[in-house]
Amino acid sequence: MSNLTDRIGFHYFPDDQHFTQTDLESWLPILQSLNARWLVVQAGLDRAVPESFLRGLLGAGIQPMIRIPAKVARLPEAELAPLLRSYASWGVRHVVIFDRPNMRESWPEAEWSRPALVERFLDLALPILLAERACGLVPVLPPLEPGGDYWDTAFLAAILDGLHRRGQAGLLEDLALAIHAFTHRRPLDWGKGGPARWPEAQPYHTPQGAQDQRGLHAFDWYAAVAERAGLGALPMLVVAGGALPADGQPGFGPDVHAEENASIVRALMAGEIPASILNFAFYLLASPSGHPDHGAAWFPAIDNPRPVVEAVLRAVSSNGKSAPGREKPIRHYLLLPSGRGASLLQEWTPLAEFMAMHRPALGFSQAEAQLAARVTLAGDEAAIPRRVEEQLVAAGCAVDRLAPGIAEAVTSRPNP
Repeated sequence: MSNLTDRIGFHYFPDDQHFTQTDLESWLPILQSLNARWLVVQAGLDRAVPESFLRGLLGAGIQPMIRIPAKVARLPEAELAPLLRSYASWGVRHVVIFDRPNMRESWPEAEWSRPALVERFLDLALPILLAERACGLVPVLPPLEPGGDYWDTAFLAAILDGLHRRGQAGLLEDLALAIHAFTHRRPLDWGKGGPARWPEAQPYHTPQGAQDQRGLHAFDWYAAVAERAGLGALPMLVVAGGALPADGQPGFGPDVHAEENASIVRALMAGEIPASILNFAFYLLASPSGHPDHGAAWFPAIDNPRPVVEAVLRAVSSNGKSAPGREKPIRHYLLLPSGRGASLLQEWTPLAEFMAMHRPALGFSQAEAQLAARVTLAGDEAAIPRRVEEQLVAAGCAVDRLAPGIAEAVTSRPNP
């Protein structure tokens, strides 16, 4: 198993209805083609994910993670303990129970507004964590909503402090934290460096010009909370993350969805995401038609992948070729703005002159452009956003920009 791709994973369907042998045989080749090593599967408390499905994943080198997003309430130990023991005996290592306990909607209505929310959460969660550890599973805290109705970093700090006060030093040593790591339509480096870099960001207040944990780098902020609690590098598991598509919203269509997720894959393979992040489960592999999250599925149908699939396949197959210090396979790439059909033809004459002079590769793909030593952007920031330029620079490309239709800008550039 390649150490470049062993953190790549996916969140399977957003329900618990797709665990037949046919489902396994259909999706396993797709997961293997994407170099997936993790699969988050959603389940309930009333019945286990079938052993045959889980063993099929494990036999293919894919580690399943069970996610049980139950309402925050006391769970009957007589039902929970046998379920956890079964999962452990089948080879599962991580079971995540509850989801986003810092959100009002995750609690029964009458419970949220009562005092001592975090202490009451610990009363419910601690027996689960201890039961997980007792049967050989890793005890995993559920993911928090970045920001959230109860600010997530404050909620996590209170949890860790509460476990210390309850004499759970041994549990803290074994503990892992499940997290969400979505971009939330912010730049991929949003919040990078955590509070050490952005000390002005405080719970419920992020001043203009500052950044916080409500982006891809939420893990930097959680790591800082764990460090302040004396835990060192707290292992984290991304149960759902990545860039979500937002078709119809300017700047967040399928192409951006594809390139941003491919960039996260490259960052994982290049070791740019901390080793304490044990996996990264992209949301969402597939979804039934009509489900609210159907639009987020990389495969709206098994034979109908979104552009993100091709972009990630290309990123994985490049195997780090575009990493700094390695020779890039493309010398020069002219990146054209997408969605510019007829208008681009009017600008073709100066572009043709540029092509004749510099002989670059030509295309609309940012993923292909990132494989080039030099990239020329054929358009202003309205046509090709600045964040595309920043992502290319981060990928080790030398980037310049020309405005199509201005012959002087085209013909005056020297050969590299």
